[in-house]
Amino acid sequence: MTERHHSFETPTPPKLRVEIPNGQITVTAGDAAVTEVDLSAPQHDSGALAWIADAEIAQVAGEIVVRGPKVGLSIFRSWGPIVAQIRAPLGSHATLSIGAGGIETIGRLGKVTANTGAGSVKLDDCDEARAHTGAGNVEIAEVAGSVDTKTGAGKVTVAKVGANATIVTAAGNAKVGDIRGMAKFTTAHGNIEVDRAGDSLEAFTASGNVEVKRADHGWVRAKTVSGRVSVGVPAGVAALLDISTLSGRVQSDLAASGAPGDGEAQVELILSTVRGNVNVARA
Repeated sequence: MTERHHSFETPTPPKLRVEIPNGQITVTAGDAAVTEVDLSAPQHDSGALAWIADAEIAQVAGEIVVRGPKVGLSIFRSWGPIVAQIRAPLGSHATLSIGAGGIETIGRLGKVTANTGAGSVKLDDCDEARAHTGAGNVEIAEVAGSVDTKTGAGKVTVAKVGANATIVTAAGNAKVGDIRGMAKFTTAHGNIEVDRAGDSLEAFTASGNVEVKRADHGWVRAKTVSGRVSVGVPAGVAALLDISTLSGRVQSDLAASGAPGDGEAQVELILSTVRGNVNVARA
């Protein structure tokens, strides 16, 4: 059941700004010239219905705004879940915020910023992605530009990054398929896994493993206090190695050779562990 429905003419992709206290935000991008907004309260509780009735849903100078009224003293009220379903043109920009609950996008969008205090974030293809959650997983498909993600407790998964990436987790694994630009990973307790590194990769985990399956140019700097570090280097790529471990073994499958000549493919590896093994192999 839809408690409120609004439709706006948007011949060019608009900017979306959606803010709800809790529940679920879903944005679906498609080949259309209108933007539709539906708000509903699945539990039909009075608090959620009142919030929906008082919410601002408007088109202001190319921006579609969905947000609640200033709550004042009623901030101490509680609401059941509120569901916001948005259908917008392909390439729309979106800023999505929810106090507690999930955020999901379907279809290609432009720049996406998604923030939730507690809940998962799942983003489809987009031009840029900024996703932060206090407690929950972050899953992002292909991003043409840069990615910036942070989660307090949860894992981060990104399929492909066309530019730079900054990924931070307090307690959770971080996995990225393909990075083309510069990347920085930081996690207190979790593993870091990269299928293909880009121009530079800096990875640190206090307790976890670091695995880079393919590094064929630029440099990789990886460090773990308690865990192993492994990097794959393709055949035909020279590797400049700086490896150290206080309590562990170092193994390299690469044959010793002279310095690479001008124009020859090379990668610089600076790898270290306090307690753990370091392994360099052919990818």
